[in-house]
Amino acid sequence: MDKFYYLDNAATTQVFDEVYDLMRNNNIDSFYNPSASYKLGNKSKKILDEARDNINQVLHGDCGKLIFTSSATESNNAVFRGVHLRAGQVVLISAGEHPAVYNSAHELAKRGIIVKDIPLLKNGKIDIEKLKDMLTDEVALVSVIHISNETGAINDIKEICKIVKQKNKDIIFHSDGVQALGRIKINLRDLGVDLYTISAHKIYAPRGIAGLWIKNGLVLDPMLYGGGQENGLRSSTENVAGSLAFAYAAKKLNDELDSNYKKITNLKKELIKKINESEISDYIEFNSDEECLPYIVSLSIPKIKGQVLVNAMEDDGVVVSTGSACSSKKAGNRVLEAMGKTLDETIGSIRISFSPYINYELDYIVSVIIKNILRFKKMQKLKD
Repeated sequence: MDKFYYLDNAATTQVFDEVYDLMRNNNIDSFYNPSASYKLGNKSKKILDEARDNINQVLHGDCGKLIFTSSATESNNAVFRGVHLRAGQVVLISAGEHPAVYNSAHELAKRGIIVKDIPLLKNGKIDIEKLKDMLTDEVALVSVIHISNETGAINDIKEICKIVKQKNKDIIFHSDGVQALGRIKINLRDLGVDLYTISAHKIYAPRGIAGLWIKNGLVLDPMLYGGGQENGLRSSTENVAGSLAFAYAAKKLNDELDSNYKKITNLKKELIKKINESEISDYIEFNSDEECLPYIVSLSIPKIKGQVLVNAMEDDGVVVSTGSACSSKKAGNRVLEAMGKTLDETIGSIRISFSPYINYELDYIVSVIIKNILRFKKMQKLKD
């Protein structure tokens, strides 16, 4: 393969070279158990605590604490398993949630808890007016994704949280911020949330390390029982090297936030411009709204299966996806359908997600997209 371009960065990212070096050195020089009582263990604990503090600074989360977990899926599950809920209470989640929130929330029905989906608007954001109608006295927990992993739609978490708290200040508010960290400014004190999920492998750090930010005063049931690590919420030997890598990547992306955002905004505009100048005119862009995150481009090509197009483009060295890798085994696309898209539109969808640290040859990438679309259109015409 002469050329290779990776355009599925919403799924996972390549680890920074500096991150790899940090982890390697830590695993050689400071591999000691941070829960040990001897001095070398204290050295590891200091590294762990500094990593936690550095990430909390990026989040402006001084009004809460960060618990390290193994994945965003674990963090999201910890919310719905850890919040104290009783039968008959209501949990509201957006219809646009990642499967880790959507499925763990709906599992609560087995305990007699009522779970309802907040409808989406056509642009992928939640319908705030519908949310207001759903905020009854029985609502105990609300979860709204910050940025859609499918379309890049950005929910106004500050405004949504304010609406929820005005109804009842005791309603617990959670947001999955996995796609937000490293891409937009985050100020958890300003947002007003109680719980916030983040993940390392979306920001050029390794898999196996993530976090759940918990506002001071909120009590959750432990995720794991054992030695009492992570403030008693997640027992197990801490991943010091992963935490160190996570903190480094979070700070680097936060420092480069504005320049990266500008670069990706221009890249997305140029991509769409080149597609519009091509022979293809009947594609559908699901996230043309300027308030959407430019890092993600969500498209659909009528009468062409997205997965078929993804496979063909990979043969030409251009890697895209059909959406969330965590739900790629299931037919259709729950989030796009919640936005009112037809089954044909969802089946024909592909997701392109950029990285500011990869140099893309857009002329080649667009030529691959167009070539394969035309090829499949021709095949479909012959079939018809």
